[in-house]
Amino acid sequence: MRGQCEGRHRGGSLITNIDSTKQLVDLIRSESERFKELVGALPSNALENRSPCERWNVGDVIAHLIWFAEKYGGMMEHGLQGDQSPPEGFPVVPGTMKGPAIAKLYGDSAIELRRGLGERLIPEFCERYDWLNDMLKRIGPDDWDKSCYHTAKIRPVESFLPTIVGELAVHEWDIRSTQEPSPALSKNAVPVLMAKIPGNRRPWSIPFPDSPASPGPIRYRFDLTGAFPGKHDVIVENGNARLEPAGDAVADVSIRCQSEMLVLLMYGRLTLDSAAAADLVKVEGDGELVSSFDRWLKADS
Repeated sequence: MRGQCEGRHRGGSLITNIDSTKQLVDLIRSESERFKELVGALPSNALENRSPCERWNVGDVIAHLIWFAEKYGGMMEHGLQGDQSPPEGFPVVPGTMKGPAIAKLYGDSAIELRRGLGERLIPEFCERYDWLNDMLKRIGPDDWDKSCYHTAKIRPVESFLPTIVGELAVHEWDIRSTQEPSPALSKNAVPVLMAKIPGNRRPWSIPFPDSPASPGPIRYRFDLTGAFPGKHDVIVENGNARLEPAGDAVADVSIRCQSEMLVLLMYGRLTLDSAAAADLVKVEGDGELVSSFDRWLKADS
């Protein structure tokens, strides 16, 4: 990327230390190589284990990543050739397919592909990410700005890189959570995932549930340690939530945790209640506000 990998949300920003396409390309390779080792070591019956992803077991998660690499890698490959036409099954006009329809497309495609691949599931994953990594390595410095089709809008090749990192890292955690009592997110991917949080559709597109009366905005302050230290506020006002760097105002709820816990919360893998019960976060503040936050994270868009 030309500058730093940055995410913004209504005036707030999170800036990572990932500051070049080469770093992101190298990170995708290392993340996918580790993922290969993970899925290659899974016992065959583990593929049927229920995953944290609605509708998907572990085998379906792996199939989704194959489908994702094929479709989104194809969007990049076509864009590099000056072609912004959509892949089969995607809308002709970007932005016309909304949340529920996109979720159904992704969900159905993973299940259908998993059934079709059968015992070829793991080898196909390895082959597809070898292809993707080789394609990324061949992209020249003057090609990252070329326009590609995307479900939401026409966007440059380079903008796909953080999304690929996020898909690999979060779904690795999903699979590890079915095998390990305390799975961890890739520390190298956490800064990229943090930068993506402000621009993600979920949970920001979801109205915040009714909360106890407050004389002003409700502030949930996250005091983060670990791979991406700092203080950030989730501010709720007029039924909507936004993320901003923490200011001087007093917080209504204070949460102290490692930065990866905020990622898992905002990606719908944990709630404050479940994370506190597992001693992953320290929460201080009104219990009703904590419950409201968790209802927001679990609400359908």
